[in-house]
Amino acid sequence: MGHKKTGSNEKNPPSDGSDPHGDDGQPPQANPEDLNGGEEDEDHENRTLFFNQPLPEELLDENGHPTQVFTRNKIRTAKYTPLSFVPKNLWFQFHNVANIFFLFLVILVVS
Repeated sequence: MGHKKTGSNEKNPPSDGSDPHGDDGQPPQANPEDLNGGEEDEDHENRTLFFNQPLPEELLDENGHPTQVFTRNKIRTAKYTPLSFVPKNLWFQFHNVANIFFLFLVILVVS
């Protein structure tokens, strides 16, 4: 028997005959404590953002730098940087056994 194509985005039901939605046909509801890992939001403070404006004096230290420092949110998708190109490239090249063999032959011929 083939699979029946449907226009919905629902996944195929399990083949063991169990009902993933429960007795009432509704999907199970997520517990709010499970969504945030059981942590309480009472410990978190609100954060004010300043766009294209200097920070107020109460948010600066005695040197004029911000009192709070946040980690960068930069995503790098390149495999290599200019500094890591040669070491990473050599590392990946010598994962191939044939390249190690040819390096050994070059060393024998040169010596």
